[in-house]
Amino acid sequence: MSCMPVVQFPTEMAQCALFIEGTPAGTLDKPEVELLLQKSTLSSFGRGEKTVTDPAYRSGREIPATNIGFGELEDGGSRYSWKLESWRRSVVETMFPGRQVTLKLYKLVIYEAGGHFDWHMDSTHSDSHHATLLVGLNTSWKGGDFILRRNGVETRADLRPQRTHSYLAPDLQAIAFYTDMEHRVEPVTEGVRIVLQYDIEVVTGTEKEMAEEDFGDYDWPLDVVSTTYSGRTKYLGVVQATADKTAVEEVIDTIKRLHTSGVGEVGFALQHLSRKASIRTEFLKGSDAYLYDRLVRCGAFNVTLRPVVLVESGDDKETSERFAYLFGDYNYDDDDQDRKESRNYEKPSRFHIPKLSAIEKISSQDYIEHTGNESMLTKYRYFGGGMFVRPRLSS
Repeated sequence: MSCMPVVQFPTEMAQCALFIEGTPAGTLDKPEVELLLQKSTLSSFGRGEKTVTDPAYRSGREIPATNIGFGELEDGGSRYSWKLESWRRSVVETMFPGRQVTLKLYKLVIYEAGGHFDWHMDSTHSDSHHATLLVGLNTSWKGGDFILRRNGVETRADLRPQRTHSYLAPDLQAIAFYTDMEHRVEPVTEGVRIVLQYDIEVVTGTEKEMAEEDFGDYDWPLDVVSTTYSGRTKYLGVVQATADKTAVEEVIDTIKRLHTSGVGEVGFALQHLSRKASIRTEFLKGSDAYLYDRLVRCGAFNVTLRPVVLVESGDDKETSERFAYLFGDYNYDDDDQDRKESRNYEKPSRFHIPKLSAIEKISSQDYIEHTGNESMLTKYRYFGGGMFVRPRLSS
C-alpha cells in the first residue's frame, strides 16, 4: 500500500490583486516583477542549528508572508479566498482524504537567472505542518525545473503556466508534496521564476471544531482512496500505488491470524516521517492514515503510535539483524546485559522494514575487521515511527 506523495494540478488564471508591504504589485497572472525584486531579500536556509546563506547551495530571493497581501480587483477580478479554497480541496482529495487541512502562506520565492536550490527537505514550522504547496505565478523563464525524490524515485515538475487551448488563458500550475520528500530547483537559465509557498497544516482540536462549518463532516468510506485515485488520474505526479479495500482487508485478516497464533503485537513502520511530538493519529497522512482508520474501525484491535529507533547490525559488510526499539523506552547503546535485565527492559520488537518506510539515519558504524582482539560489527541506527496493533480484549 502506498499513496500520492506529490500531486501537481492546474488552476485557472488567478486575477487576484497582489500587495507587498501595502504597495500594489500587480496580480498573480501579471505580477510586477521589478517591484517584487526590490522588496525581496536573499534567501537563507537551515544548516544544523544555524540559518545561513550560501549561493553555491541556494541562490534566490524571497518575501515573507507578513509582507504579502491579496485583494479583489476594481473590475471584479477573482477573489483570492475562492482560489485558496479550490487549492485546499485539491490537496485534501488527493493527499489527505479523511483529514481537514488549512493552507498557510509562508513566503514568496524568486529565482532569477542562475538561481537554484540544491537537494533538501522542507523544515516543518509546527507539529501540524505536514506538506507544502507551491503555486507558480505567470512569469516567463527557462530552466528552473522542480525535481522531487522519494525512495530513489525522481519526478520532474514544470511550474510554468500551461495553455490547454489557444483561445483560453494559460493555467497556473500548483504542486503539493509531503515535507519528508527531498526536492530541488534546477538553475534558471533565463527569465524570473516566482512561486508562492504555503504550509499545509492538519486541523486538530479546537481548530477542527471551529472549521466544521467550512469543511463539513468528511466521512471516509471504505474505498475512498481507490475512488480518489481512479478519479484523479488527470493529476501529474508520482503515484506508486494506492491502498484499496481488498488490500486492507487482507492486512486485517493477516493480523488476526498472527494474534490467534500467539503473536501479541504486530508492528508497522510508518511511511512518512513526522516530528517526534506529532506522531499522533490526527497527523497521519496517506496510506498511514488509511490503514490506521481501517484498523480502528474494525473494532478488533488496540492501535497505538510510537516513535521508534530502528537498528540494523551484522558481522560483516552485510547487515543480518534488524531491531525496532521503542524510542525512550530502551537504551539501544547499552551493551551490558545484566544492567538491561536489572532495569526490567522488555526484549525489543523485531519487524521487517519495507523500502517505503520513512526513516532518518541517526548514526552509522561500518564493519571494521580488527579493533584489538575482535572486529567491530556493522551497525546503522535510524529514527522513524511505528504503528503497533494488539488484540482488543473482550469485556
